[in-house]
Amino acid sequence: MHKIITTVMCVAAISIFASGCLTTTQKGAAVGTGAGAAIGTGIGALTGHAGMGAIIGAGAGAVGGALVGDHLDKKREEAERAEMQRQLELERKAGSGEGKNYIEAHYEYVKKRKWVDTSKRERVWVDERYEGDRRIEGHYEERVVPGGYWQEYEEKVWIPSHYE
Repeated sequence: MHKIITTVMCVAAISIFASGCLTTTQKGAAVGTGAGAAIGTGIGALTGHAGMGAIIGAGAGAVGGALVGDHLDKKREEAERAEMQRQLELERKAGSGEGKNYIEAHYEYVKKRKWVDTSKRERVWVDERYEGDRRIEGHYEERVVPGGYWQEYEEKVWIPSHYE
């Protein structure tokens, strides 16, 4: 009798741990089989028929577990179907302009950048030179030395009413 109880407990443990890759219905049947066999063995041992109790408990547990798992599968499918319908409805409303958020007209502070020109005019001596047959005497020229930086600032801007 002790061997039967140990065997049933091992089957119950294996059925619980081996249910990782199964559907919810199959997991329910496996867990129900193991739990039913364990409970049936215990009840059967009290009446003197541990083996028969294990068999009856395993059968009842398998049926009960499968029914519970099937019910959970159906609930999950219904929830997925409802979510898909909700998504489709949102997409339809978004395309028609319906269901979008209406934003009242308001002021916003917008970050902007502008270039601050710090270029300088510089007077530079240019040495005498020849360009072809022509002689150019030494002289002063004014040249621009480029410079500057980006300045960031905030500007208050009016945003008209719109849908978002």
